[in-house]
Amino acid sequence: MSVIAEEVVDPILALEQAGREAFLARDLRALEALWSEALQVNSPINRVHSKQQVLALLGAGVIAHTALDATVELVMRHPDTVVVMGSERVIDDPAAPAVHRRFTNVWRREGEAWRLFVRHANVLP
Repeated sequence: MSVIAEEVVDPILALEQAGREAFLARDLRALEALWSEALQVNSPINRVHSKQQVLALLGAGVIAHTALDATVELVMRHPDTVVVMGSERVIDDPAAPAVHRRFTNVWRREGEAWRLFVRHANVLP
């Protein structure tokens, strides 16, 4: 993993892991706290979704991952943002093969907290 800005790497990686765990558990309250109100997601189904749209899809079971593993390849700090890039392995149906994706997450400092502000994920061919 290439790393810039060592002082934020551990907290951001902890937030990344907390977000994956909350997503798998469909813990909408935890995701509400981790995600910016301004969150926009360029999703693997080729649509842009707001925070509320993603929470609604997750709450309704439309998004229902049973496994989500990530390999972080880059953490890069800018004054009030941190960019995290890497790859993911996602399983929705345990009987189906895993889906492999590339992702970029942008965290933004909001007051004293870092919150996920922008996410892009695309499925690899």
